[in-house]
Amino acid sequence: MDAPSIFAQRKTVEQVEEGAELAPKFDKNGLIPAVTTDYASGELLMHGYMNAEALARTIATGEAHYFSRSRQAIWHKGATSGLVQTVRALLIDDDQDCVWLRVDAAGGASCHVGYRSCFYRSMPFGGEAAATGPLPLTFTETEKVFDPEVVYPGVPNPTKL
Repeated sequence: MDAPSIFAQRKTVEQVEEGAELAPKFDKNGLIPAVTTDYASGELLMHGYMNAEALARTIATGEAHYFSRSRQAIWHKGATSGLVQTVRALLIDDDQDCVWLRVDAAGGASCHVGYRSCFYRSMPFGGEAAATGPLPLTFTETEKVFDPEVVYPGVPNPTKL
């Protein structure tokens, strides 16, 4: 499936917002944000990016593909870890510049750090945020679903500074 052939050219606001053609708007780097949630629970699992090829592969295969900005490459979620995300619903927002994937996550996790969700810490806000230094984070998940060192042996962790 060729990405340009499945995407309509963006012509008018009405066509994009009210029309029945997929005409995604990719940013200046050729990317579109992709928010991924668990199909059954609605839990937010991750946020990533897709380029035209990743979106086309996701549409063609029914499995999530993303574009890794750090590796500058397409990445089939679960190809290495086995934590494949099977798409159950694929939606696009009103101005077609953000994709929402509702998925079944194999293995019960989506985060390369080992937690179920990439959103495993909360931050204070409002009156709780009256701090004079870096804001403290609170872990909302305390147990990892898997050990990243075992699942990704020898792979440098891009989040380590």
